[in-house]
Amino acid sequence: MTPNETSQEPKATARRARKPGATEREEEAVLNSIERVRGLTDATTRRAAPSKAAPKPSPSPTEPNVPAGSEERARAVPKEIRERFIGIGGKYYFPDGAAAFTDHGEKLTTRSENSEVIRSLIAIAQARDWVQVKVTGTERFRKEAWFAAGLVGIEVRGYKPTAFEEERMARAISRRQAGAAGRGPDESGNEKSSRSLGAARGEPTASPRDSGPITGRLVDHGRANYRHDPKEPMSYYVRIETTQGDREIWGVDLERAFRESLSRPTIGDEVTVRSDVREPVTVTSAERDADGRVVGQREISTHRNRWIIERNDFLAERTQAARTFRDTAISAAQGVKAHPELEGSYLQLQAAKLGSERDIRNPADRARFVERVRWAIAAAIERGEPLEPVRLRERPREPERVLEPGRTSGREDPTR
Repeated sequence: MTPNETSQEPKATARRARKPGATEREEEAVLNSIERVRGLTDATTRRAAPSKAAPKPSPSPTEPNVPAGSEERARAVPKEIRERFIGIGGKYYFPDGAAAFTDHGEKLTTRSENSEVIRSLIAIAQARDWVQVKVTGTERFRKEAWFAAGLVGIEVRGYKPTAFEEERMARAISRRQAGAAGRGPDESGNEKSSRSLGAARGEPTASPRDSGPITGRLVDHGRANYRHDPKEPMSYYVRIETTQGDREIWGVDLERAFRESLSRPTIGDEVTVRSDVREPVTVTSAERDADGRVVGQREISTHRNRWIIERNDFLAERTQAARTFRDTAISAAQGVKAHPELEGSYLQLQAAKLGSERDIRNPADRARFVERVRWAIAAAIERGEPLEPVRLRERPREPERVLEPGRTSGREDPTR
C-alpha cells in the first residue's frame, strides 16, 4: 500500500481512531496547539521587542523556500516539511499514514509530543512570519515548543521556563551562531532532523553503544510512551545536552539506573550515560494497520541494555580511585587511606590471591591471574559500578552447654 493510499479518507480515519465515548470537542480539548498571537505588525514588533538571544532571523521573502506574497506567506509551509510529511487538505501525515499535525491557518494542532513534529510546527510559524505564539497542551509539548521557538526568535506565551532551561537556550543559540560562522556544528540544540524523524516513526537510530558513553548536562528524564508515540508501550527516556546538541536515549532499564545511581543526578548536572551490557531478548510487538488498530503480533529478536548514569564529578573520583587500585606500588593500606571506599575491593583482590595460591601452582600463572583480577576490579570501579562491600566477620558461636538435671545457668532461658 502506498503512502497516499494509506492516508485516504482522513476524516473517516479520525472517527475510527476516536476513543469510545469521546466527542470531537473533548478530543479538541486534549490537542497540543501552537497559535499565532496577533498584535502589532511583524516589522514593528521586531523593532520594538527583539529577541534577547538575537537568533538567526526568519527567511526572507526572496528565498525560494517561502512564498513572496503576503497571502501566500500566511499559508506558507517550508519545502522540507512538504517533502517530509504527506499533506491532504490541512492534515499532514507521516509516510506510514500516521497522523502528524493539522494546519488550521493561524493555529497548528497535534496529539504528538515528538520533538521533530514540534520543530516542524515552529518552522511553519517562522515561515509565516509569526512573531508571537500561544502554546497549549502537555507540559512537555509546551516546553519543547518554547525551546524551538526561542531558537528562531519567536516569543512564546503559555510556558514559563526554568532558569536552567533559559541557560540551555542561551547555549543552544551560541552553538547555532557558531555553526553559522563556520566554527562548529549546528543542530539547533537538538538531533538532526533526519535522525529525529526516523526516531519518531520507530526507525533504527544510532545506539549509544556505537558512539560510546554520552556526556553532557541532564535535561530531562522520565517514563513515557516509546519515542513519545501514544501508540507505543511505556518506556523510559533520558535527554542529554551535549556539545553537538541534545541526545535522547530510550531504554526500560534507564529507570532502574536512575533509581540505583550512586551519585543521584538531578536536572542540570553534568552526567555520563553508558550502556555496558547488552542482553539478547525476544519481545512481542503489536502490528497495526494504517488506522493504528492492532491487527496482530510478532516476536522480535533484539537486545536489552543495562545502563549506568552518574554525575561526572563522581566518575572523576572513581577514575582516580581506579588509578590508585591498579598501581601495584601502592599498598592496600595506602590505597584505603587515600580512598576508604576501596576497602572492600582490596579484600576482594586479597581473596583472589589466596584462591590462586591454593589452585594455581605456577607462580607466573598465579601472578597473571591476580593481575587480571586487579584490572577487572579497577575497570568496574572506573565505570561507576557499586563497590564490593566490606563484610563483617561473623563471631564464632559458643557451643551449647548441656546442663545437669536440677542445675540452672544463672540466666533466663531464651524465648523460643
